[in-house]
Amino acid sequence: MKLAVILITKNQAWNIRRLIESVRQATRSLPSYELVLVDSASTDKTMQLARQSSIRIIQIGAEQRVTPAAGRYLGYQATSSELILFLDGDMELCDGWLEKALRTVQSQPNVAVVTGTRVDLPRTATPDHTIIRNLETFCEVPKSGGAALFRRSVLESVGTFNPFLYSDEEPELCLRIRHAGHRILRLDHPIAYHYSEPNGTIRTKIERWKRNLYLGAGQNLRYHLGGQLFWQYFRERGFGVLPAAGVVAGVVSFLWSLTSGRPSIFLAWLASVFLVIAADAVRKGSLHLALISLVERLLIADGTVRGFLMKPLPPETYTLDHVILEPEYDSFSDKPAG
Repeated sequence: MKLAVILITKNQAWNIRRLIESVRQATRSLPSYELVLVDSASTDKTMQLARQSSIRIIQIGAEQRVTPAAGRYLGYQATSSELILFLDGDMELCDGWLEKALRTVQSQPNVAVVTGTRVDLPRTATPDHTIIRNLETFCEVPKSGGAALFRRSVLESVGTFNPFLYSDEEPELCLRIRHAGHRILRLDHPIAYHYSEPNGTIRTKIERWKRNLYLGAGQNLRYHLGGQLFWQYFRERGFGVLPAAGVVAGVVSFLWSLTSGRPSIFLAWLASVFLVIAADAVRKGSLHLALISLVERLLIADGTVRGFLMKPLPPETYTLDHVILEPEYDSFSDKPAG
């Protein structure tokens, strides 16, 4: 089965060479494959560096809704291979994973998605290749992450990525895949090194909020409202509903206390919030971590509400107003991309 590798980038000039080279190394034994880079309106040198490689480049215009899901959607539309590997621009494909993944999908026809463990590292880190173990074991999981191998035939039957989603596109698609009776496997082998800013800081959470990366769950709840997958998605991904309800309860108790002259109602709500934070601090062994968790929950709640209020748009109406750039001289490899 032929393979397509789709790279999703946005302002990742600092990593693009490393990402492409890791794909070149992993695919060196394949007779042919498709390699496509979909760029989300980068403003740095990502495009300049990518054009030095003989890969097909699709750039999403800044006037469009720019999302990782849109990059996956356009990459899917631009390729024809039965197997599609998606990688984000801040990743490096781990050696050995692709070979095992291809064997897995070829030997198990009911497997629709294959992923692996992701190794999170700071941008400046040097990966520790000793963590890679030569194992052939796997486990069944409910969803994949940004790096995963998909069967095109399954995407054709259940529908591909929703390009209008700002986030949570993989869990939503994987829910549809599982509902159709297909399996999702995670190999006991790292799929990618993920170079990013530390995830456990308030600054990182706020940056994700500014980039609308908490809207996806609410968007999906709105998309599936009244459908047979709504409650299942709600159970699996409705993280923001409870904190949102808590905020609403706080506003109601404050107004109630104000109008009734009984401050004890609002004080009771404050006491319950304090107890939740204290219990979380004890569980985590750190008040600082509990406060970070609280901020994240509030940001997720905000994103869930705002995403739910957004008008759902059919994926097929996503405008294909993008620019296709032809590759320049290949400075990374003499091997053709397709």
